[in-house]
Amino acid sequence: MNQRNRSNDERQWTSFPSVPLERVRPHFWTFSICFVATLIFYTFVHVVFAENPDWQKAPSAIMGDTTRAGAFWLFASPILVEGAVMVFGWLYSEKKRQEGHEEGREEGRAERDAEWDAWNQRRMEADANGEPFTEPPPSQRNGSSGS
Repeated sequence: MNQRNRSNDERQWTSFPSVPLERVRPHFWTFSICFVATLIFYTFVHVVFAENPDWQKAPSAIMGDTTRAGAFWLFASPILVEGAVMVFGWLYSEKKRQEGHEEGREEGRAERDAEWDAWNQRRMEADANGEPFTEPPPSQRNGSSGS
């Protein structure tokens, strides 16, 4: 039987626009906020900032401009949401990658320090017993600089 990736399961996607179901709500709210902000803007333009507002023509002018802007936001708001998801997803993965690098550096330093401590302990024991110690330091064995 064909195993599908859970994130690509067709039941979790809407048909139009094709977005994951968990992001339908953010798309709706983004569109709603943009549309209401546009409605407020055009109300100010046609009523508040107009020198002589025509109260009979203002509602139709506001709705005409807002309708065109609404059509724009219908297509632009998903781009905003998906763009934000991509940008914040990239920032999150970059942060995790940097944390992983730092964790790897710390583990490497701990391993290096443990090697040097063990080598120094063996050297001091040989010196205390009066035995010759010919083991090369970890920096020469591993081909690293030792710092």
